[in-house]
Amino acid sequence: MGRTTIDDVAERAGVSKSTVSAVMNDSRPVSDGTRSKVMAAVSELNYRPRSTARNRMRSGRSIGIVVKERANPFFSEIADGVSRRAREAGYTVYTASSEGDFAAETEIIEDLQRRDTDGLIIYPVMNDETDLTNLIELRRARMPFVLMEHILGVKANTVDVSLLSASKAAVSYLIENGHRRIVHFAGPAYSTHSDDRIAGMRHAFSESELAFSDRMVVQAGARMEDGYRAALNYLESVDPDDRATAATCFNDLVAVGVARALRENGLDVPGDVSLIGCDGIDLLDFMPTPLTTLRSPRREMGACAADILIHQIEADTQPDIQQVSFEPELVVRASTRPIRSVGAA
Repeated sequence: MGRTTIDDVAERAGVSKSTVSAVMNDSRPVSDGTRSKVMAAVSELNYRPRSTARNRMRSGRSIGIVVKERANPFFSEIADGVSRRAREAGYTVYTASSEGDFAAETEIIEDLQRRDTDGLIIYPVMNDETDLTNLIELRRARMPFVLMEHILGVKANTVDVSLLSASKAAVSYLIENGHRRIVHFAGPAYSTHSDDRIAGMRHAFSESELAFSDRMVVQAGARMEDGYRAALNYLESVDPDDRATAATCFNDLVAVGVARALRENGLDVPGDVSLIGCDGIDLLDFMPTPLTTLRSPRREMGACAADILIHQIEADTQPDIQQVSFEPELVVRASTRPIRSVGAA
């Protein structure tokens, strides 16, 4: 079933649709008893009246997308995929960023609901402050939504990327090319994708003769400045003889920051350190040294999420849950190199 309608309220209250409309718009006198029944039904069903017909004709249907970081091109490219598909279907897309803050995410979702948005696409914030209140309230309001990151134990429409296997492939590629000292510049704690990348690294090491150590994980973040700061700290703390010959990064922006820190310390990419990012954002096409990366089909993911959401909005009955996972592709460019001939002693 879609979102609660005026018919649902009328049926629950035992009155006509015109009476519900009169109560909601205060357009004609209604007895106190009838008004109480209608408002009780509105509360029980969490009914949010649609905008007036005039406003609906002017504004049309709309989708809200809630991302985690406004400055990250990955999310803008996802939103672009959503917008293109949504425009084809007659929808407008509103985009807002939680900046990794659960309270901000809650406020944004509530605001989009008040604006009578038809459905939501959400990159959920997952940290110690997070609970499932947002999703529970959306279900209670019968608001269609699609998550862009899988939440364990939550049965919801999801479009995600399989990063564990992709991360494993990236680290295995480095090991196969002779690298023995590898570090990972990890993402923020609020992203479950951070854990997936680290788990992929562990799996790659477990299938080699090398031993994994927690010291190989350097806490960074999701922004260029996070990668830059983390790399500077790493270079200051490690003996040059023990320095990693290769690094994987939470995303491409972190990799760009790491590359700057390496360059400022007189280190060459890939001559001294091979570097791998993740996401495959368009920015990479303009880098002096093209970055090896795990490329996700960002716009295709956005279009897929839009398709699922629009189907959910327009279906007469509740559609089956869809959980779609995209596999990132390892794209080898000039930022990585073998440090010895493969197969050499």
